[in-house]
Amino acid sequence: MAATLIALAPTVSASYVAWAAYQRDHTEAAADVEAKTRTLAGVVMVAETRQRAQLIGEGAKRIDLAFGYRRERANNTAGAAPEGHLTEIVAYYRALSPARLVITGEPGAGKTLLALELLLGLLAGRADTDPVPVRFSLAGWDTARPLREWLAEQVHDRLRYRGITVEDARLLVDEYRVLPVLDGLDEMDADTTPAGRRRATEALAQLNAYQDPVGSAPVVLTCRTAQYDHLVARDVRMREAARVEIHSVDAAQAAAYLMARTTDPDRWAPVLHVLTAEPAGPVATALSTPWQLNLAAAAFEQRHPDTLAPVSDPAELLAFTSPEAVHDHLLAAYLPAATGQHPTRPGRYRPEQVHRWLATLATHLGTSPAGTSGAGTDLVLHQLWPQAGSRRVRTVDALLAALLILPLLLLTQTLLGFSPHQVLSALPITIIGLVAIQRAGRSEVPQPRTRQLHRLRDRAQRGQLVARVLRTGLTVGIAVGGAVGIGPGLNAGFDGGPAHGITVALSVAFSVALAVGVAAALSNPLGDPTTTTAHRSGLAAPTRPTSPVLDDLVAGVLGGFVGGAVFVASLATVSLAAGLVFTLGLAIVAGLVVGPVLGIYYFTGAGRRYVVYLCCSRGRLPWRLGPFLDWSYEAGLLRISGIAYQFRHRELQNWLATHPTP
Repeated sequence: MAATLIALAPTVSASYVAWAAYQRDHTEAAADVEAKTRTLAGVVMVAETRQRAQLIGEGAKRIDLAFGYRRERANNTAGAAPEGHLTEIVAYYRALSPARLVITGEPGAGKTLLALELLLGLLAGRADTDPVPVRFSLAGWDTARPLREWLAEQVHDRLRYRGITVEDARLLVDEYRVLPVLDGLDEMDADTTPAGRRRATEALAQLNAYQDPVGSAPVVLTCRTAQYDHLVARDVRMREAARVEIHSVDAAQAAAYLMARTTDPDRWAPVLHVLTAEPAGPVATALSTPWQLNLAAAAFEQRHPDTLAPVSDPAELLAFTSPEAVHDHLLAAYLPAATGQHPTRPGRYRPEQVHRWLATLATHLGTSPAGTSGAGTDLVLHQLWPQAGSRRVRTVDALLAALLILPLLLLTQTLLGFSPHQVLSALPITIIGLVAIQRAGRSEVPQPRTRQLHRLRDRAQRGQLVARVLRTGLTVGIAVGGAVGIGPGLNAGFDGGPAHGITVALSVAFSVALAVGVAAALSNPLGDPTTTTAHRSGLAAPTRPTSPVLDDLVAGVLGGFVGGAVFVASLATVSLAAGLVFTLGLAIVAGLVVGPVLGIYYFTGAGRRYVVYLCCSRGRLPWRLGPFLDWSYEAGLLRISGIAYQFRHRELQNWLATHPTP
């Protein structure tokens, strides 16, 4: 015991040094607001430029959308012009006082495109003191949480690989370095939700209370016209804001767009004639939004891969007698066209596979509980598992845990022995294994964790790492280590006496505590404030929605393996120094085999549950779901919002949900 206490004594001074380094690093990070703001601006510019290119479609042909100002009865902003165009949106917005804008329009009218044009224009002409416009999907906001807290979490979640920590994100939001561009107020609630219980109502209340030092803080908001009118009729809207409504695309604009997207104008001549001759007809009505025009151009410009001949004729549209029929025909033709025209990997998946898999996901979104965060729109990989059956996935998760953990515990007991006191001494570690099995069957899934191995390369990061190891080791680690150490201590006490048993128990407890501390320090939760600057070590990478589950799995295995290695090394060292009798083979099995397995069940949750979900979804979804969703994003079928995939347009999602088979 004395030897153990002497060994622990130097950690006191190390703890103070590590704590001081940790505090100094956070002070420096807080002072570096300008650098963080520039980092945020650069990342947003790259991501949203790509997003706009996908919305515009091949050839980057933009329709100069027109919009009109709709004055409300009270609380209007100053400086709003009666009319405006997409190419003038930055100047239009800068003239507003306060800078609060609501963009409304019909489905597919180009609300997100107009918001993106404004966002990118503001970034292009941004001064150092200007806030960074960042687009957020409102479907993911649980309005029980304050707006500032949610904004900071969103900034961190999507930019943590660029060095934006939770504390950085909070600082940026609190100092108004972030201009919220809030997309999709209409996607927060189901149409049947009572007005008083809608999340959109609470969202607008919080936006009206969102103030900066000079008054109402700048905000940009998008919403469908019908849903916003429904709220306005009940005197619920964003106050001190200019509301604009996007006009329909006229026949001349539609014709110019289609001509710019085709290589054979003669093929479109019959359609263009009808657009001009029948401006209120079904074809002209259906093609009056940028979304429908993009669908038409993509669908009818598809070429056969061998002959390069057009696959279909635009004149097919003239046979339909209603805009809804034209719409359905375009959506049905769009999926195979997008699959065949994929810019890099057109033949990776068959069109019928793409249709079935995306329809499965669309159906799941349609059955998500209304009123929950991200319900109905967001495909977050580690939150998809209920789609395969909540009870089924949890049962399989628990069974896999039992199949992995119990044989390893049996192997450990085989090395230890099967006498009564040896079996009794193995009870604590057995309980830990049973707890892991119980955790695997729970309905609550922990936040994804991020691997932190890069922190070993930087001196300041190493100081923080040591502080976290000691902090975790002195709390959770000692509790777990004490429980694990009881078993070997009892076993040694029966053979060598009480003093020998206490020494063994303390040695094992110290080793396990150190191992748990290291493992926890190298795998932080996604939202942990100590998730730090990967870019300092040259490991920065763009955030993808697949990153959280991949990081979670790697963090679990890494944490368990490193913790197990530390356990073996420290226990072997203590054993040699104190002359303890303990089977090194047992330590190796427990540390390097059991460690990674327990790491998956104690240091992960989201990644493991995602893998179990894929096992339970065989036949309905591809085994490599993440790469398929990335492929769908590149094909223009999906878009990315933070750590979520979303369907390119809500109309596509709804159509797939009602047409599950090709």
